[in-house]
Amino acid sequence: MLSPRRALAVASLAVALAAPLSGCSVAKQIVGADPKPIDESPQKAREKVEAYLLAMGKRDLAAGRKQLCPTLAGTFDKTAQGEGGDFSKKVKVSGGFVTDVRAEGNGQQVTTAMLVTPAGGKATPVGVVFLVTNIDTGWCIAREDPAVVLPSMPSPPGPTPSQ
Repeated sequence: MLSPRRALAVASLAVALAAPLSGCSVAKQIVGADPKPIDESPQKAREKVEAYLLAMGKRDLAAGRKQLCPTLAGTFDKTAQGEGGDFSKKVKVSGGFVTDVRAEGNGQQVTTAMLVTPAGGKATPVGVVFLVTNIDTGWCIAREDPAVVLPSMPSPPGPTPSQ
């Protein structure tokens, strides 16, 4: 049997230990506030463009189309294998990689570099900028700006979390 003095001590200790935890999560006490969500936009945009670059290198139309927003699908089907198209049989695309990702309006601007070799020609370093956005169906490439010839091929950046 507990003495009244000991019972009071146990009750006081229980209240003292429980009071700081009431109404708060342990994580909130450790961190000091609710953790902020991580913005996955740059990583999701990078992944979409990397998948598109891989599809270009393999000339895999279905895999390329899968990365595009529905509004680009019609244009893609008409131009992808045509003169100057991303999947043209007259051109080889290799060594493509993402050089930069930054926020732009409702999406992420993804800058790339790749080597483009016309049939019987010399490899030329080319830069292409894509706009990747998140719509109802998920992340997709909404725009591809015209290619720009680069003075030289940049070095690929270090490994990214997706690699």
